[in-house]
Amino acid sequence: MSSHSWKVGALIVVSLAVGPGPAAAQIGSTVPNWTVPAASATSSGGMKTQGDVTHANPFVGVTPCRIVDTRGPAGPYGAPSLPAGSPRNFNLLAGPCTGFPSMGVAAVSLNITVTNTLGPGFILIYPKGTPKPLVSTLNYVAGQTVANAAIVPLADFFDVTVSAGVSGTDLIIDINGYFAFDLNDANSSTLVGNSGGAILAVINGSSGQAVVGISHGIAVEGSSGADLGVRGASTLSNGIFGSTGSTAADMAGILGEDGSGTPNQSSGHESAGVRGASTQHIGVFGLSEANAVAGFLFSGGVTIARGFLGTTMGTGGGGSTGPWGVFAQGDFGASGAKHFVEPHPTDPGRVIVYTSIEGRTADTYFRGTGRFVGHAAVIDVPEDFRIVTDESGLTVQITPIGGPASTWVESRDLYRVVVRSSSDVEFDYLIQGLRRAFKDVGPVQVGNEFVPESADETIPAYLPEESRRRLIANGTYNPDGSVNRATAERLGWTRIWAGKSAKAPGVGRDPGAPAQ
Repeated sequence: MSSHSWKVGALIVVSLAVGPGPAAAQIGSTVPNWTVPAASATSSGGMKTQGDVTHANPFVGVTPCRIVDTRGPAGPYGAPSLPAGSPRNFNLLAGPCTGFPSMGVAAVSLNITVTNTLGPGFILIYPKGTPKPLVSTLNYVAGQTVANAAIVPLADFFDVTVSAGVSGTDLIIDINGYFAFDLNDANSSTLVGNSGGAILAVINGSSGQAVVGISHGIAVEGSSGADLGVRGASTLSNGIFGSTGSTAADMAGILGEDGSGTPNQSSGHESAGVRGASTQHIGVFGLSEANAVAGFLFSGGVTIARGFLGTTMGTGGGGSTGPWGVFAQGDFGASGAKHFVEPHPTDPGRVIVYTSIEGRTADTYFRGTGRFVGHAAVIDVPEDFRIVTDESGLTVQITPIGGPASTWVESRDLYRVVVRSSSDVEFDYLIQGLRRAFKDVGPVQVGNEFVPESADETIPAYLPEESRRRLIANGTYNPDGSVNRATAERLGWTRIWAGKSAKAPGVGRDPGAPAQ
């Protein structure tokens, strides 16, 4: 089949195929295939319309299918026959043939056949709502069966108009694929594919629009001035869905990377639904007036922890709600110290850094000042302290003020503390207890917080020097910072790593399918 260039809105007849009369075939059934170019031709050779830029347009093939047959039962794709001078419209991609995306189709590859012709005539086929073309798709005479392959551009809703001139005829249309929008056309805004392989969209305009991939990945390049590489929008479901069937290291349903690239030591991490990478800037960035980033941890369908970054979630001291930089619903842990930083009152180049007290128990406390009267004093325990503190383990510290005095605790419980003194002096007090929910939690526990993620990992630089020395001493890492393979074998880490790497990439879950 010879081929010539085309552009959306123009019609070019690309080949002619004449053979015996077509066998009857039900609409929607498979038909023999015909040759179609893998992409529309460039400007070298062939004819072109005025203003045709002739960029290559990728062809996506589908199973050849009969979409129109006016010899068949009456219907939108069947009878009646096509009368002379009375155009008829067909929505080609919403008909009985499948395999077409819902948007982004620039043109279709058709085989047009006429039979039972009543006299001399011709067929015009063109996008609905556009001017009638000056050239015919197919010419015929009385009693003739003739076919012609054609690439036909489509309008917004994939409707084409077919008109028979001079004499009526039965019409048969077979379809075997489509052409996606021109990759280099500045007027193109959408590219859709439903077959294997990556889709590449180059957006030259000033406002990049939606790019949709039905089966495989999408690669988008935006020139200067393009505000979006990929844009997804939906009022009923997800704007963009990314999924990977692999749980191998570094796999992600959606991978985002800025122009500074991925850090050198970013490999060997667990798979993720979303992964962001940047060498010099922000890997993942969230903006919100409520919760910029939220993470929920589940076990058996039950939420066991929630964490928020940049959030109004939660209540602070004094009854005030956020904002919070970090808020956790559940335990909060860290391998380093917990600091707070305040500005220096006189030196703009310095700050005040205070570090939280750490202990082997989860402590509660309240403090204040009192006075002994008649060598005795009663300290009332606040209700909030009573609610969160266990009744056992209370300790009381008394500091006399203004003179020497011997002090002692007569009794203590979660309602009041009675103290006595040899002198009626003022005193400061500090009363401490154990958080009821954590009173039985000991400091030495089984944990995997420092287990390497892979055999190639090196000792983390974020750990304090003392922690790094300890991980070398206990055999987790070697003195050079590499993983101690003997320890990994003994504790079964190598089997865990092998299990992760053995899970090969697979096919992602359809967003409309139920979760497994």
